[in-house]
Amino acid sequence: MRILKALIYKEFLQIIRDPSSILTAFILPFILITIFATAINLDNNAIETGLVIEGDRQQVNDIVSAFEGSRYLTITRYDNRQEAENALMRGDVRALVVLPNNFAKALIGEQTADLQVITDASDPNIALFTAAYVQGVVATAQKMQMEENASGKSVGIQIEAVSWYNPELKSRYFILPNSIAIIMTLIGMLLTALVIAREWERGTMESLLTTKASKLQIILAKYISYYCLAILSAIFCTFLSVVVFDVPFRGSLTIYFITSSLFLFVSIGMGCLISTLTRNQFLASVATAMFGFLPAVILSGGLFEISSMPHIIQILTNIIPATHFVPIIKNLFMAGNIWPIIFSESLNLLIFGLLMFALLYRVTKERLE
Repeated sequence: MRILKALIYKEFLQIIRDPSSILTAFILPFILITIFATAINLDNNAIETGLVIEGDRQQVNDIVSAFEGSRYLTITRYDNRQEAENALMRGDVRALVVLPNNFAKALIGEQTADLQVITDASDPNIALFTAAYVQGVVATAQKMQMEENASGKSVGIQIEAVSWYNPELKSRYFILPNSIAIIMTLIGMLLTALVIAREWERGTMESLLTTKASKLQIILAKYISYYCLAILSAIFCTFLSVVVFDVPFRGSLTIYFITSSLFLFVSIGMGCLISTLTRNQFLASVATAMFGFLPAVILSGGLFEISSMPHIIQILTNIIPATHFVPIIKNLFMAGNIWPIIFSESLNLLIFGLLMFALLYRVTKERLE
């Protein structure tokens, strides 16, 4: 224990003297959290939409008012279809709503009134959202008209929509918790991979191996010291998300700390393994991006749904550690303590962590050859 304490003390001194570790642990997460919270926004609440009225405007005032009163659509009126289509091609609007000549006549005669919606499907999500919003506006206008015709009596079917876990439908509420998992992957791997690779390049690791310290003590010293720095970084990210950006947290802080520690146990092990195998800072940074950061962003389910991926890719996502941490952190933030998910995914993280530790112990050489 005396040797282990001395090694841990040496690692902390090295962290304090190396400003890049502090920058990686706190400045980089601050920048990433700010970008995820402000620049990435999946809320489509003000879609620019053009409105073309080909018939008599006085006869469709009710439905036009419904469109202009929608909080999801920003309406711009155009005098003719050609002008509106040019605006769509320029990107001034993302969709067009066309009320044809016979629209008002069909409404008055209680016939089927055809309404055309033209969307810019270069972004399929925007196109789907716009079509759904237009349908909602039309349904609302029809309901109001039926109620007026029935002298205030309720007519038709009334739908009550209830949204669980995120009633305000803010994308930031699920982007930021998932981004913490991505950032913790990057921080846990980058801290250890670059710093230890730098030790190999400078020759200090060889000097350390010539001492009386055992291989296990050297590995544990790296784990413990960089875990302390990484968990402080995770706490900092959580503080920014909950306090600064007002993301709700509904789970147990104790469970969050334990599961985050398990995930950092995996990330730090991967970083140590990469640095031991490459022994070069450039190669270590490339390997961290390829095997850590990019899979965590694309294949973990944090930003893109795994269920929408091809079946073979869905199978491959199971070998990515972040895939097993994202469900935990998402449920702790949004829903609370869902124990089946916490237990099963925590067990997977523990298995990953022990596997990384065993591999690291295997490839670390006690002798210089």
